[in-house]
Order: sequence, then C-alpha cells, then structure tokens
Amino acid sequence: MQTKSRSTLKRSLAILIGASLLARVAPAQGILPIPDYAADGARPWSLREHITGDWAGHRTSLAQEGFQFGLSYAQLAQSVVDGGKDSDTAWGSRVQAQMQFDLDRMGAVPGGLVTVKVESRFGSSVNGASGALLPVADMMYFPITDERDEDIAATVTEVLYTQFVSKELAFYAGKFTILGGDANEFAGGDGTTQFLGHPFTSASVTSLFNPYSTIGAGVLVLPEPGTTFSMSLYASQDSSTTIGADTLDDGLVWATAYATQYELGSLPGGFRATYQYAFDQQFADLSGRLILPPGLGLNTRDDSWCGFINAWQYLSVEGSGTGLIDVNNGRADREGFGLFARAGCADAGTNPIEWTVSGGSGAKGLFEGREHDTLGIGYAHSETSALPILASSVLNDTANRFEAFYDLALTPGAELTFDLQVSDSLLKQQSTATLLGVRLRLQF
Repeated sequence: MQTKSRSTLKRSLAILIGASLLARVAPAQGILPIPDYAADGARPWSLREHITGDWAGHRTSLAQEGFQFGLSYAQLAQSVVDGGKDSDTAWGSRVQAQMQFDLDRMGAVPGGLVTVKVESRFGSSVNGASGALLPVADMMYFPITDERDEDIAATVTEVLYTQFVSKELAFYAGKFTILGGDANEFAGGDGTTQFLGHPFTSASVTSLFNPYSTIGAGVLVLPEPGTTFSMSLYASQDSSTTIGADTLDDGLVWATAYATQYELGSLPGGFRATYQYAFDQQFADLSGRLILPPGLGLNTRDDSWCGFINAWQYLSVEGSGTGLIDVNNGRADREGFGLFARAGCADAGTNPIEWTVSGGSGAKGLFEGREHDTLGIGYAHSETSALPILASSVLNDTANRFEAFYDLALTPGAELTFDLQVSDSLLKQQSTATLLGVRLRLQF
C-alpha cells in the first residue's frame, strides 16, 4: 500500500482553524493568537511548556511582529517481544520544525497566513518486523520514503498559504500534510504524542489513497465558534520528499469534512464526519475476475471512495476550564477522562479495508500531583474486502489492534511515554505480535 494517512483537514490547517476561532472573539490585528511565552520565560525550565522559554523576551516580540517558531524532538525505542514477523528492537528519532508567518499581524497582507513545516527522521522501526498491515509506529513511518526507515536529513512537508477573506471564510493552497486532520481529543496526532499505532491516529479506510504530504487547495468555512466545514482537492500521490508539482496527473482526491464541538451540561464533546472520493488513477478491482496468462492480475477501476466519522466526549472534568478544545494539539486539554470512537467504510471493490471501527478512553491528571500525565486505552477492528482466492488463502480477513499508553510528564514540555500494543499480523502464518515501546518527546 502506498501512502497512509487520514482525513482531509491537514494538521497545520487545523492549528489555523483554532486560531481563527479565537480571532472571532478578540478581533485584534493578526490571525494567530500569541502563545504565553512570557510566562514560560518567568518559570524555571522544569515548569515550562516550551523548554527554551521566551528567549529573553525575543520570542514574544517576534510573535507580536507576526513570526512564530516551534520545534519538537521525539525518539522511540520499540520491540517486538512476541509473535509478528521477527523479534526485533529498533530505535529512531524525528524532528519537526514549524514556522508561521502571520501576514495580517505583519501588516503585509490582511487575512494572510503562511505555514512552513520542515521534518527530519533518523534510525529504524519495527513497522516491518511487526507483520501488521498498518504501522505500529506512525512517528517512524512518516514522512513517506521510497524505502522503509530511510533516513531524512531534512524535508519540507508543508508550505501552505491561507487567505481569510472574512472571519467566516478562508481559502488555502500549497503543499500540506494530511495526517492529523481526523484528530480528536483523546486519539490524534502523528504518533509523536498519544497513541503510536495508525488505527488510533486516523481512520484506516483512508490508507489506500491518502498521502502524508501533498499539494492541493481548498476552502474553509467557519459559521460559528467550534464548527468548521471544509472542501479540498489534492494529489493522491505523496510528496514528502519532493516538491510535488508533477503528481497532479497521477490521481486526485476530493474531500469534504464537517466538524463541531458542543457541551453536554458542562462536559465538552465533539464530532467530525468526512467523505473522500479519489479519481483519475488506477485501483485494482477486487471484485473483478482474475486475468489468466499471459499475466496474472486484476481488472482496474479509476475511482474509489471512503467515509468516516469521529467522536469524543468528556465524562468528567476537573476545574473550571472554558473555551474551545484544541483537538489538533495531540494531547488532552482538560483534567479528567472521556471516551472516543471512530468508524469508517470504503468501496469494497477497490479498497483492501472494507470497514473499520475503533474506540477507547483517554484521561489526564488522574493521580494527585500528576496533573500533566495522560493515558489512553484503545481497541480497533477492521474487515478486509473480499479478496481473490489466491490472496485470501494467505492473508487474514480481519485485523485487530489493542494499544495502551501512559504519558509521564517529566515537565510540561518533556514527556516520557510507555506503550503496549497487541496487533494481528497481515499473513495467516504469522502469529499476533506483542510490542513494547518507550517514547521521549521534547517541546522547545
């Protein structure tokens, strides 16, 4: 399978969504709110959300002038301790740098915003050794490379321009990342926070034609705070390590998504629904007949589709936090616990995954004195489409995944995560894999 990922709302655009909602409340100059770097600068490093603080006041000054910079580093050690394809241990790391140019705050272009993301990856993973169809470590699977676990010194995965024509309407175009667009409060991110495994970072039915980084354009509608509607058109071929200008002839994806937040009593919750239609490319017709010599193969079709929903709900919240939840930051925002669920279906004639469901629970600050610790428990099940007899004799027709993690906050900006996964293998002759992992993430 080629590039794997999820919904149409890319991750950095989602950051911009939350920012624009805040702008609706406080319509001061500028699209992005200014993070509280000054508070971090006044704290000892052990209490900072950003380890490097305020850079002696320069970080806040730059943000006030329209430039924001973020840098994170994550490393992962993971082992297949039982089953799978091979018993193996691997170590790898990933660096992500994001720059945002608020052209509105700069006074250059009213309503304009430019987002640039640069990433690097080093080391190896047990994604192959696990025998699983979908990655057991998303943070080491993305960005996409021609060879698995290929080192990436640096690659630009996003150069996105967004133009707000009003507080309720924006257009965007450029190169952007897709993974993270189907996030929810307890199961999202890109594998560097919360869950490691792909079934809990995105709907698995998107894996056939969604890239990680691609070029495209779209429109974003913000009818009211907490509600968004978007439509996007983008190339289905991945451009993680290329410019991507030559991919538009290799197939396109049209995607539309609706998301909203609400409160049950005083308990936050949210819902997202997405539909994607891929066309102008060749998909194997899994429902077609086998073509016998001179070649053994399947008929093809030029389109495919998938749809999925995503919901989350707090069941208990400590304190009196207010405002919208940032579901795109890869962490729980409120102290308390809640539930999450995903479900998706796809064109059984072309997509190897016909339908999938997943769900679980997440929490933050369950233990006294550990207000920043988070945890998650999830289960995912997927059914494969009716495969030709030759394939069905060697491949499993169902896949199950269990994952649990506990994120120990060494400081608000340094997290040590312990992870357990139990994952079915793709091939029938391989037994279920059990994996243990330890991840360290630093936010500078």
